[in-house]
Amino acid sequence: MQSVKTKSRKIRLNKKYQPIATESDEIYINGFFHFNVSQIIKDIDSKKLIVQSEKINLKHWLKDHSLEFSVIDKEHLKTVDTNKPILQAEIRINKYEIIDGNHRIQKAFDDGLKFIDSYKLQGEQLLPYFMETVQYEAYVRYWNEKLLD
Repeated sequence: MQSVKTKSRKIRLNKKYQPIATESDEIYINGFFHFNVSQIIKDIDSKKLIVQSEKINLKHWLKDHSLEFSVIDKEHLKTVDTNKPILQAEIRINKYEIIDGNHRIQKAFDDGLKFIDSYKLQGEQLLPYFMETVQYEAYVRYWNEKLLD
């Protein structure tokens, strides 16, 4: 039997969905799903998107997650600002992934920091930020199917 909380997280498909048009984009790719990170950051900065803030305990986070070391550019690490919050997104129900800030996590860890600030987006908050309508529609189906599991 579904809990009330899980049931209330069902997403209604918007048949008139249109991706946000932007000129230059930083994109997070998670398989088929592509999220417009640049627009997420703009909307958080302008307070159009209100998200939860969370301090991430680096030791605990790195124990439960792995950074893709193949994508960590050691030269870029020198220029990274660990005071800028990273973005976590609930791509799978109750499972959060870093969609912006892997270099900041690595540098913070390398510098011996214990915590790093983050913005935490719930799955429902990701809906406006798909790069294509077909991705949005697939995500809604995926999300609602996972609620039944």
